[in-house]
Amino acid sequence: MNKKVMTAIALLPAFALLPVFLGSHQNPNFSNLATLSAEAVVLRDGKTYFVNLPLLIGAETTINVVYVRGAIYYFAIALPQDMGEPLQKLEIYQTAGFDSVNFYSNATIAYLQSPSGDRVPISSQTEILLSQDSDRQKVTVTFDPQIPATNQLSSTLIVGLIPVQNPRYSDTYMFGVTAFPQGDRPNPQFLGYGRLSFYESRY
Repeated sequence: MNKKVMTAIALLPAFALLPVFLGSHQNPNFSNLATLSAEAVVLRDGKTYFVNLPLLIGAETTINVVYVRGAIYYFAIALPQDMGEPLQKLEIYQTAGFDSVNFYSNATIAYLQSPSGDRVPISSQTEILLSQDSDRQKVTVTFDPQIPATNQLSSTLIVGLIPVQNPRYSDTYMFGVTAFPQGDRPNPQFLGYGRLSFYESRY
């Protein structure tokens, strides 16, 4: 299966665009944090793994009207106090929805948000894989530097993807999120599905 790879780096200045896209009434509210624990597993094949898993706790879009531009799709991941390994990257892949959503590779937003609302931007590299036999993209966001294993400030990781435009048809769209620890042979962990609903405009 041939794949076309598009790579771009989302530098810190992209975080400065956040106030432009978000109005005060559209600011994502991810106040309910949760932590999912996993039993420690020792793998003999050299794989790295999480001891305590991050957890996808929600997804939101700033605009839920079909076929418009300018939206941001936010995914919130609760980080446990100690993951055991740093978080190296996330993969986000559309699994359901009547239309396929394409994303810009050079506009990803990533930051850590504390319970008080303070935000620390994170530099990241975004890679988009597009299969010739499928019209759905897999978005890989690699953090540079990696997200530390220890989360003493109880921060939540927020990742914002910018679509080329919202889907053309109203429906509920599902996006699977998978996390990878650091290392040459990371053991991926599926975190859950982000659910976004889009509707026809009434005006």
